[in-house]
Order: sequence, then C-alpha cells, then structure tokens
Amino acid sequence: MTTSNRVKERIGINAVSRTVEVAWESGWQEYDAANDDAIDGVILLRKGRINPADTGGLVFVQVKCGGNGYRQDQQQYPNHLCIALGAGYIAKHRERWHRVPGPAVLIFVDDTKDKMNPPAWWVDLRDPTSYSPTNAGIILIPKSQRFAHHTKGTFHRLCGTGTHDRRLESYILTREETVLPRLGKSESLRADAWAFYKAWRDDLNARENPALGRVLVNRVGWKHITRHGRLPERIVQSWLLLGAAKKLVLCSTDVYNLGHAKRITYEDGNSVTEDYLGLRATVTFPYRHHSVVQVVLKRSRLVAPVHNWQEREKIWFYSVYELRRGTLQAM
Repeated sequence: MTTSNRVKERIGINAVSRTVEVAWESGWQEYDAANDDAIDGVILLRKGRINPADTGGLVFVQVKCGGNGYRQDQQQYPNHLCIALGAGYIAKHRERWHRVPGPAVLIFVDDTKDKMNPPAWWVDLRDPTSYSPTNAGIILIPKSQRFAHHTKGTFHRLCGTGTHDRRLESYILTREETVLPRLGKSESLRADAWAFYKAWRDDLNARENPALGRVLVNRVGWKHITRHGRLPERIVQSWLLLGAAKKLVLCSTDVYNLGHAKRITYEDGNSVTEDYLGLRATVTFPYRHHSVVQVVLKRSRLVAPVHNWQEREKIWFYSVYELRRGTLQAM
C-alpha cells in the first residue's frame, strides 16, 4: 500500500469515527488493518444524551475513501454514486457482509471535496439493489444517503427494535397498580382513570423521579391525553397505561431526549427553553402480554438575566403510549 493510499484510508476512518463518536455520541471500534477482511470497524450504537447507554446494536462498516479512485459515476445512474470496488473484490467479500451478526454498510468518503471535513455517503451491503445490475464491480449508493448527524436514527432502525428492547429497564405491575375497567352499566372507565390520576397527583412520593426530581402530575397531562380530536382508542389506551406511567416516573432512570428544544428569549433578557423527555421500559401487565411503554414529559426551563441569575425548571407528565403501536405524533 502506498503512502498516498494510507493517508486516504486514515482520512476515511477519521471522518467516520468523528461522526460516530462526536455527533452520535456512540462507540467506534476500529479493526486492525491486517485482519479487517472487508470490515474496517464496528459502530456500537448508544441512545440518550443525559446518560447515553449501549443499545446492543452493532453496525459493521467497510470504509472507502478517494473520490478520484473509487468513484466512477455513470450516466445511467444519475441519482447514485458509483463506487468501483472490482468484481473480484465484491464476489469475495459479499458473503462475509451477509454473515456478520448485524447490518453491514459501506461508507464512502470523498476526500477530493474537503480533506478536513469530507462529505460521506452510506449504503446497506445486504440490500440487493446496492449492487449494479450492469457491472459486477460497482456498488450503487443513493446520493440522498449522506452519512452525517441525522443518519443515526436510520442506523438504529437497521438494527431493529430487538436489540434496543433487551437493554430497557423492566417492570412488573400488580393489579393494584393498574387502571382496570369495571363491568356494568353504572361503571365508567373515564371516572376510574380520573380517580387514579387524582390519587397519583396527590401522592408526592409517587412523583419523585430518581434522575429528574419532582414531576408535576396535573391537568396539563390529563388535558393532553384526552384532548379533542384525539382518537378514542388512543385515549382509552392512555388511561389503561396510567399505572405504567406512574411506575416509570417513580422508578425509571433512563431518560431520552425527544425532538429538539425550543427557546424563546424575551425583551427583559429572560429566556424559556421547552423540550420533551422520554422514559422508556418494558412493562409486564397482570392481564396481558408485556410491551414497551414510553412516558412523555414536558420540561420548561426559565433562565433569568445575568445580573440576577437564576434558573427554574418544571417537568410535567404529558403523555403515555405503547412505543410499538404508535408514534410521537399519536402521543
């Protein structure tokens, strides 16, 4: 290997490790060059910003760098980068990419654009459409698949939900800890859920989270989960999950950031930052199969002007839902 090639290889590896370790706050394990066997390293995916934790998700990575060497774009594939690895190389290593215990991807780094911060793209090496049907030596990478900060979520999805769920905290609910529907003409699930909610609201000890401190349980959360326009089945599901929400607020230490924070600065210098936090766990119910439950908390932080500096933070219970049965928009 020439010095030039070693430099290009290092540029590529550095670009990948910088994105993974800095932007993603995840782990990067580089393989020894003599033993890589078409795998240059492994991404160890982590979730959470307050206390990042390993999910168990592993993505095996082949890195190629060199815009004027590997990249040979063709007119018949205008929406793709054409990366020429050679027919023999692909035939030799394709089985290896399918055999590793996790997703295998190719990350191409184009050092001709910027050696210090080169752009990069990625492609799933287990996807048959990643291989050119007209040239056995070329890998096709969609130009839309940039490898950058926003790619982390896609890589989590490549690993599937199983690895994440195995790392979640687990809780078992008793009948006394849940909202159970009563049968009969005079009973009301809404009334039972509201009675449970009020009892939770009035129990200060049941609203103290070990990682976040005091969580407010008031009409902010109740009005949100019962808001006009929300599907009735979603409302009922949230009522039946109130026991799980109480358990997670009381016990869960895994805190996830949900979306981006919104900051408002006022003329007097005060600023308010609002964001949403998630508590997530596998919950076993006394009357049905277990599921992954997510509690959504709304947080507001008021920062006063510098000459009278102080910060006040409030956290509200906002919503609860089963993670695999809906999205944040359905919360």
